[in-house]
Amino acid sequence: MKPFTFSEVAQSIGAPPPAVSVANLQVTGACVDSRKVQPGDLFFALFGERTDGHHFVLNALEQGAMGAVVQYIPDHFPEALLERLLVVESPIHALGKLANAYRRSHRVKVIAITGSTGKTSVKEWIAAALEACEPGVTLKTEGNYNTEIGVPLTLFQLSDSHKYAVLEMGMRGPGQIDWLCEIAEPDIGVITQIGWSHIELVGGSREGIANAKAELLRRLPPEGIAVLPKRDHFYDYLRSQCRCPVFTFAIEDLPLEIQLPIMGEHQRLNAAAALTVIRLLGYEQEKILQGFQAVQMPDMRMSLTNHPDGWTLLNDAYNANPDSMRAAVLAFVTMPCVGQRVAVLGDMKELGDFSTDLHQSLGRWLAQQPLDWLALVGPEMLRTAQAAKEGGFPSDRILHVDCAKQLRGWIKEHLRPGDSLLLKGSRAMEMENAL
Repeated sequence: MKPFTFSEVAQSIGAPPPAVSVANLQVTGACVDSRKVQPGDLFFALFGERTDGHHFVLNALEQGAMGAVVQYIPDHFPEALLERLLVVESPIHALGKLANAYRRSHRVKVIAITGSTGKTSVKEWIAAALEACEPGVTLKTEGNYNTEIGVPLTLFQLSDSHKYAVLEMGMRGPGQIDWLCEIAEPDIGVITQIGWSHIELVGGSREGIANAKAELLRRLPPEGIAVLPKRDHFYDYLRSQCRCPVFTFAIEDLPLEIQLPIMGEHQRLNAAAALTVIRLLGYEQEKILQGFQAVQMPDMRMSLTNHPDGWTLLNDAYNANPDSMRAAVLAFVTMPCVGQRVAVLGDMKELGDFSTDLHQSLGRWLAQQPLDWLALVGPEMLRTAQAAKEGGFPSDRILHVDCAKQLRGWIKEHLRPGDSLLLKGSRAMEMENAL
């Protein structure tokens, strides 16, 4: 991170001017975890679900933090260190404001990606292609840094060598993507799909999801670019929210002869979105496709491995919703397998009033798929199990348990060399514990 003075930080986040004695101190990083503080960092005291960052302000300063952004002065705080505190109404908003100031200090094109499914995949396809076309000029979201904390921390990694920042933007309710866009000021916005994910957080309708995702489009400048899925049910609505040029993508935009290193027809759609973006940036398709061959998805996202006991694991356990669940199963049933196909599936969360219907619909659909076993995890999957039985799936081939750990013994006993296992469920289900 390029340095800010303490005075510049205060001005950027709307805090009162600091004392003259500390005004020119250099901030060289930002941190929200006192255990990870580096000398010169500015510590942001955030409120979490289980703790209050203000309890760790003194510890952060003792670890070398140059100062801290707080909402209130912690009890019994040493008077000698008070001048190192910047008091604001909301430390998390201050984090975003400082990240925006830092983003504006760099000549970088920001590519923002959101959608119900495929955000991470499209981000990885774009970043891999850009790296092949022009090495070393792209910053991308790492891990799950797609929130009002993660996006600022990603932007603070910008350097003068970067030409692009490829940012994933998650949505946990109305207004969140709008705030992330205020921080990042994207030049290109990509919406992957409007599905069912997080429907309970936006008024219980897919229209609410579309409206929340469209916050990205409404933030794009007139000279920006919107990249939209032209086969999506909400395409016309999404296009209507744009005041900039619109380009589209679909599976047929990706030549069929292209062999992708990641499984699944849905990944062809994700790659098509990325191809559209990189072409718009002026790079040649040959280089783009070279980058596609080098793409690597994060852990537990369509990861194919061989188990030591001789069976094959398709691990897509990072998260799940009705669209991604079907996509993973379709990829699973079309991959080569000489033995049994075992689908280990967990509850799909945050579906609100739609949860019962969507889990039942999944069960009826699964009954028509060429699967040998269904091992289902969680209370919502009871509905899936019943619907699968009613749809004709053999009841003696359906297993239901409360948590993934309970499947460890069953998997070890039932899987044989040549079998294949799919692992998929919402993050809260911790499906990886089945292994």
